Amino acid sequence: MCLRLRLIVIILAVVPASLAQSNVCGFLPSDAKLFLNQRFPDWRPKNLSDLSGYNRKLWLETHAKECPGIAVGHFEQPDRVAYAILLVPQTGHTASYKVIVLSKGSDQYALKLLDHAEGSTYSDSGLVISKEPHGTYSEFGDTRSVQLKLDGVSVEWLEKSTVLYYWSRGKYQSMQTSD
Repeated sequence: MCLRLRLIVIILAVVPASLAQSNVCGFLPSDAKLFLNQRFPDWRPKNLSDLSGYNRKLWLETHAKECPGIAVGHFEQPDRVAYAILLVPQTGHTASYKVIVLSKGSDQYALKLLDHAEGSTYSDSGLVISKEPHGTYSEFGDTRSVQLKLDGVSVEWLEKSTVLYYWSRGKYQSMQTSD
């Protein structure tokens, strides 16, 4: 009886955490998933399990309920949600990635490529994305600042550097906010 109770406690402790992680990283509308699968059949959003132990710990300290590969926000219009997605290869371990934004128009998604890299060897770069709320942001070195009226997309190499992408004058602009 005592062994059975221990097993139940262990299962209850492990299952909710894994379900929460998969639900967070799996949140994309079905038509957005279909669009991604058609345009990028060999790519997928980065998951928490793709981060090394230390980088996973860093991510969870500040973004416990978010996915390191999907950010949802009002990136282009105040009344429409868009999806910033960090894509990594489906198979193989390469340092390749693509950072894209999907925004839905009246009937279909528009795709904007913010950044990409092709690599040959895998290293857990700690690359993640997240939403930054509207507000004032300064460039690294305080050479300039920008006042965001919409959300921004933060592309961060954990504990290394961060680039902020934001919508201005009909296209995405970028600014390095940390180094």
